[in-house]
Amino acid sequence: MKIKYDYCKISPDNDKYVVEYGHNTYKGYILTSPIKVSDRIFSTEKKAVRFAKKIVSKEYISIEDKK
Repeated sequence: MKIKYDYCKISPDNDKYVVEYGHNTYKGYILTSPIKVSDRIFSTEKKAVRFAKKIVSKEYISIEDKK
């Protein structure tokens, strides 16, 4: 059984993409600030999105725009 999270944010940082994931709810209550479990760094956005799809549902993935 895979662990599923309900918070995932992909943000660009220089030439890398950081995927932060964790929990946004606790016992049915929505938290004001999500609990970050971990983060991973990928070289391309495609790899970051592919990893995010494996650990969370599509509706929980948020991708920040490049600046």
